[in-house]
Amino acid sequence: MKDDRTSSVQSGPLRVAVVGASDVGKSALTVRYLTKRFIGEYRSDTDMLYKCVLQVDGAPQPVEIMDTSASCDKTSYPYLQWAEAFVVVYSITDKESYQRAASTVQELSERRPSASVLMVGNKSDLGHLREVEEVEARTLTLTHSARFAELSTAESCTSVSEVLDNFLKEVKAQRNDNQNGGSPKPRKISVTRMLGSLIGRSSPPPTPMTHLIILDKEECNKLQTPLTRLCRPCLRPAHSLPCSPHTAV
Repeated sequence: MKDDRTSSVQSGPLRVAVVGASDVGKSALTVRYLTKRFIGEYRSDTDMLYKCVLQVDGAPQPVEIMDTSASCDKTSYPYLQWAEAFVVVYSITDKESYQRAASTVQELSERRPSASVLMVGNKSDLGHLREVEEVEARTLTLTHSARFAELSTAESCTSVSEVLDNFLKEVKAQRNDNQNGGSPKPRKISVTRMLGSLIGRSSPPPTPMTHLIILDKEECNKLQTPLTRLCRPCLRPAHSLPCSPHTAV
């Protein structure tokens, strides 16, 4: 009898892209989830790909999380094709960041209707500076069949873990077992060395991660290379879906 846990590890990684405007806490959210630590300031303007094995629904599961930089306008095509799930982040204190997030959720609803989408309103601890009402964002996500959460990355590690654990569980449940597992081969660096520069030399290395990849512009473009044949209606690899009578492009 085949062990479900072994099967889970051997399956392709769950691929999640974290997108949103600058200064909304995308990197803080990602690192908080993976390391349980909060980092208030980042200097990086590059995209980061975290590759790790996490416990998802009680079993080990390879996960790749793309922390996109602010230079990524809305949802660029490499990420649109590469990810099977999206975390769209905005700050409740910044109306403009919400408008960008809302536009992204709408675009994903149109171009990737089969993808799992989670909209996160960050910085809920700054309610006195609120510019975006929770009911407005929640109504938007209901309209586009997306998930919604409002939280404070700075204030609570528990809420971040609960929200993203549940989202990954949903992504895993919905994924297609035949999804293409191709990925670019960018340079690898030490997680200890990289996060040490972000967190501080005195901090211990994060245990959940296997390695971190830094993607430059050329390497980001490679994300779409393995996925050139796409099902026209759902923009997913035609060979990994029973897309007939859909046509491939």
